[in-house]
Amino acid sequence: MKFLFPVLFIPIFLYSYTLDELIELSHKNRVVESATHSLSAKEKAYESSKSSYLPTLELGATYQNVYEETAALAQNSLRVQASLKYTLYDGGKKGSLYSQLESSIDASKQNVEATKNNISLDVARLYFGYLSLESDKEATTQEIEQLKAEFKRLDLFYKSGSATKDEVDKIDSRLKNSAVMLNEIELESQRILYTLEYYTTQKIEKIDEGSVVALNEQEKVARADIEALEYGALSVLHEAKTKKSENLPKIYFDNTLSYSDYYFDDKSLDAGFLVDTQNIAMLNLSWNVFDFGARTKAYESKFQEYLSKKSTLEHEKHRADVEYRFAKKALEIAKLKVDATKATLDAASSTYELVKFKYQNGTIDNVAYLESMSEKYDAARGYKRALLDLEVKKAELIYYSGKDIKEFL
Repeated sequence: MKFLFPVLFIPIFLYSYTLDELIELSHKNRVVESATHSLSAKEKAYESSKSSYLPTLELGATYQNVYEETAALAQNSLRVQASLKYTLYDGGKKGSLYSQLESSIDASKQNVEATKNNISLDVARLYFGYLSLESDKEATTQEIEQLKAEFKRLDLFYKSGSATKDEVDKIDSRLKNSAVMLNEIELESQRILYTLEYYTTQKIEKIDEGSVVALNEQEKVARADIEALEYGALSVLHEAKTKKSENLPKIYFDNTLSYSDYYFDDKSLDAGFLVDTQNIAMLNLSWNVFDFGARTKAYESKFQEYLSKKSTLEHEKHRADVEYRFAKKALEIAKLKVDATKATLDAASSTYELVKFKYQNGTIDNVAYLESMSEKYDAARGYKRALLDLEVKKAELIYYSGKDIKEFL
């Protein structure tokens, strides 16, 4: 017990997560893991397809027993054979199949990046949203403390007959409303922490403030999700070409080497004309001349699917361009909002100090005082929110410009 007792006094520190750490954790969640496995599966399928076009060697053995023995058929025989097969020409299907699988792999790679970038933006929004709530909580707590002090002071005046009951009630009402607001802020903060837990698969109990987005002027590049759509469309186009190639001739090479042992029950039937060792080489040609247009229609079906994906791609490209331009405009407005809310805070703070002086000297009533106090703390909350919203707008511009937010932290 002497050794265990001091442990009870060791404080439990909650690890505080920065934005960079939250994004790093979120990039290892099950959604990203699923996209990574999908990429790995397509890479394996590509390797399998390449191997299937290499020469194949097959080994086989046959034991045969016949009921009626003849000169050509021994009662018992054993045959061992080895076959070498290779596709010399398949109408161009191999090249189209390789291109299809390569495009599919590229699409999956971009899909992994797009998934990470989407998660990064969501986590950044949650992070700065949480800090905004924390600033709201701080301002509301300060307001409550000031209201409590004012309520205590005014209650003494009321008991001495220097203040009316409605003045005390107004302070009390404002105090209770602020307490409710504080609880609502806390509830929303917990919702964000639970959402971050979903993204990171870690229990998040504390967030470290101070992370900022260092936005530099850089050129816009293609977004990963748009590139994933582009590679996906190319994959379907190459798949359509594999369907079309099935109408062309195919040439196969087949070489079989065999060794046979014959066991005649009637030795007189063993004339010796059966060959023990044989090698047969064949060159096979096949050509689909007529199939009621089945393969042509299969090609047309896939080509229409490609046109559909291409149209979707063009639509998404246009939308991505609009979103980028909108994000730039939103950032400009966010910067102006910071300046405006700072001016509002300065004015509200100056006004509050003047109104407070007049109120404490009895030249104005508590209605004007409470109104001025609310304006001051609302302005403080508004300014802090504007600062944090500016960080969100920078993160959004980075995302819509096709870059990874994590690189700018």
